Amino acid sequence: MHPDFLNLSTTLKNEALLKTELLFTTQNQIWLPHFSNHFQSICTKIANKQKESTLPPISRLEYTMLKTNFINRHYKAEIWVYNEKRYLDKNQEYIGEYDLNFLFYHFEDLWNKLLTVRKRYAGKVTSREITKIMLQTLPNFYSYLTNLARPAIKPLITQSPFTDIVKTDTFKVNIGDYMSATEPIYTENKNKDAKKLIQWFTDRLENAYTFEDFSHLDFSNQNFTYTEFRYSQFRHTNLSHTNLQGSALIGANFHQANLEHSTLDNCSIYEADFSQANLKNATLTNTRGRAGLPNEKEWRHVGFLPINFRQADLTNANFSGAKLQGADFTGAKLSGANFSNADLTDAIFDEEVGEIRT
Repeated sequence: MHPDFLNLSTTLKNEALLKTELLFTTQNQIWLPHFSNHFQSICTKIANKQKESTLPPISRLEYTMLKTNFINRHYKAEIWVYNEKRYLDKNQEYIGEYDLNFLFYHFEDLWNKLLTVRKRYAGKVTSREITKIMLQTLPNFYSYLTNLARPAIKPLITQSPFTDIVKTDTFKVNIGDYMSATEPIYTENKNKDAKKLIQWFTDRLENAYTFEDFSHLDFSNQNFTYTEFRYSQFRHTNLSHTNLQGSALIGANFHQANLEHSTLDNCSIYEADFSQANLKNATLTNTRGRAGLPNEKEWRHVGFLPINFRQADLTNANFSGAKLQGADFTGAKLSGANFSNADLTDAIFDEEVGEIRT
């Protein structure tokens, strides 16, 4: 491939992804209900099939990126269900699809631009090479479906029709490439043992504790410093008086968890969910969790969603030195909270700033 065209394609890809980030940021609150409604219809369809005894318990619900669809410019996620054998499951079943044209507007525009620009190079750039470029950047655009789906399904996992689905002991909702890398947006594990997990955590294994279900457990008075819990579930979990200093808590879900007197100093809490959690007297000094892209001029990955502190009890919590740009504190109790030297740019509050220390 002509080196000048390769450099130009890199620039155009970056521009298209930055435009998609802006589109997502401005429109995701409109898109969320649409995805939620579609997800519920999919769950209803699965539950009905199980009631009719045509579908056994499932282990995976997957929004699959099938590259042949995108090569043919059919922008959609195919939705499949599997048992523990996943792609070897003889009873795997296609459930439906989700239209992604709204997310792939700038992907389509990029493709057309590259096809037009290649004409300048007098046959030195083939349409096949452009298709290869588009397939290489496809996962970047598809990652926005993950950022849309994860918050959309959070309020739905405790209600029908999702709870009507018969699942195996370990269940996941995944998004990703067909027969390749997928990312769980929700994990459910019925066979959790707090004592065994606490012992396991002492090993501090890399990537071992990410995307896991640790909800409804008692982890109080523990030492979990410098542990990686990215996108794991701690819903309704007791973490009072537990030390999580220096841990990677990116995307972790602490909805209605008890974190009273816990230590989260120097943690990465990008995209974490502390909604309705008890963080009385917790320390979160020098935590990092700004919303958006790390670099607004260069796209490296999808931007982080805002940290969610909605309706959390933050009484006497210490956020001094924290970087919480864009965080949502709507409905949070902030009496005595300490935000001295914290970066709260674009953060959302509904209490008078005078009631907190800054």
